[in-house]
Amino acid sequence: MTDRIDKYFSDYYSGVIDMQIKLRKDELKLPVIIDENIGGGKAENKRSFPLENNMIIEESDYTLQSFIRDKEFMDSFLKMLIDEERALLALRYDRRRRRSWVQVAKMLNKSERQCYRDLDKIKDTYRNSLFYGDCG
Repeated sequence: MTDRIDKYFSDYYSGVIDMQIKLRKDELKLPVIIDENIGGGKAENKRSFPLENNMIIEESDYTLQSFIRDKEFMDSFLKMLIDEERALLALRYDRRRRRSWVQVAKMLNKSERQCYRDLDKIKDTYRNSLFYGDCG
């Protein structure tokens, strides 16, 4: 049974978080027509700044900012790990290439049991880090 941390690692390494960020930005670019001038004449001194308006919309969107925060947290957490631990996470959690524990252990020249222990150690490190309360 997978837990919340497994899902978070899997989303990160499979590109789901990047896809969510891209999709949300595309959703925010869809035009929303708001008629601010109901019953009056045409607004004469109204200027349009599409780039600035788009930046304001993206910065104030809670959903987009939470996806970006999740990605930044994972990037920061991965900097705390050594290369071997990052390799273990990348090999195991990339959903695009389904690898069993046997395959992961063989690629890392370890036993399956050692891979399990290493993963438990990484999860404990994550739970004890500052990033745990904000994942998912």
